[in-house]
Amino acid sequence: MDIAALALVILAAASAANSLGSSQEQPMSATVIGSQNELLSSGATALSEGRTDLGIQLTLEGLKLPSSAHDLAAGHANACAGYVVVRLYAEALTHCNTAIDLDPANWRAYNNRAAVYSALGLYEQALADVEAGLKLSPSSATLHKSLSIIRENQNVTRRRNRRRAA
Repeated sequence: MDIAALALVILAAASAANSLGSSQEQPMSATVIGSQNELLSSGATALSEGRTDLGIQLTLEGLKLPSSAHDLAAGHANACAGYVVVRLYAEALTHCNTAIDLDPANWRAYNNRAAVYSALGLYEQALADVEAGLKLSPSSATLHKSLSIIRENQNVTRRRNRRRAA
């Protein structure tokens, strides 16, 4: 994974860790969810602090508890982001798909799934997810940054492939 793809992963993790709060973009803000599921909240905090393994573990435990569909969707989006960071893309994709199924209005889940697709070199699918996210949150700086990173990764890959073919 090149530097640009890694940047997209970091954006995915940061935005996912905050996805349990309001729909407004507040990178680095504390995650706020209902008191019913402390594990999801603690998992999101751990992810936002870079403690990925612990964040994944707490999030997975929290997903086993009864919660609102919104909180479950956010938890799955967070698990997706965590798995992207540790490069377990199949697991990441499963959680992103579940997050989107539970809450199709969660733009962060689309951003996180775009990170999975980008890491796998599936740039058209990544771009489609970012565009879906932008329809939900047109002013999201995170999505605009992801769009830029994906396009750059796509261009780098094209140039690399041309050089190999020559």
